[in-house]
Amino acid sequence: MFRIGRTLPFALALAALSMFAASCGSSNSKFRLVHAIPDGQAVDVLIDGKTVESAVAFNSVTPSSGYLSVSSGGRKLEVRQSGTTTDYFSGTPTFNSGAAFTVVATGAVGNNTVVAPVFTDDNSAPTSGNAKLRFIHASPSGPTPVDIYVVAPGTDIGGVSPSISSVAYTNASTYLSVPAGTFDILITSAGSKSPVDSTVSGASFTAGQIRTFIAVDVQNGGSMSGTPLELSDLN
Repeated sequence: MFRIGRTLPFALALAALSMFAASCGSSNSKFRLVHAIPDGQAVDVLIDGKTVESAVAFNSVTPSSGYLSVSSGGRKLEVRQSGTTTDYFSGTPTFNSGAAFTVVATGAVGNNTVVAPVFTDDNSAPTSGNAKLRFIHASPSGPTPVDIYVVAPGTDIGGVSPSISSVAYTNASTYLSVPAGTFDILITSAGSKSPVDSTVSGASFTAGQIRTFIAVDVQNGGSMSGTPLELSDLN
């Protein structure tokens, strides 16, 4: 009886500890951050006052692959001029448990319009033989909204409907399913057939891939960059 009495509380404690650990594990989510502030310097990224990434350059994503882990719920996010205490952005986005997010810092420091919209990522595998593409409009100097054409190389889009229509600034498209192959990607002002500077020629996708394209400004702003930032989400 003495041995049972000593063992039972220990077993209960282990069970409680296991449940706590499982609970903590399930309460995490993950995110990555894109620096698309054209007149911003390199940035540090802080969560709840703690620096999690440092010296992130303009027109890049951190981490360069994968995601950072973050406790779910409302977290204080600061995007700060690297090495200083000057925040370009400070807010409290909500990160849902078990989900993955892309945060895009964009706007202009000079006129105090920096924002950091949060987009939920869908990294579930594409249907057989296909890839999935998503587009985020993060170019403060570009037209808004925009249409996106994903077409065979060399296609004249004059008689072609947009693959994705009317994506406004600081918004993301739904995911577009395309067969594995090579495509041109053209961005126009909504309703126009004249591509703006941002065009991707000969983009190749294999079955099972997921890619996010982000339209950004050129360094220091003034116009949309001719090369969208491409994120490799899966495969």
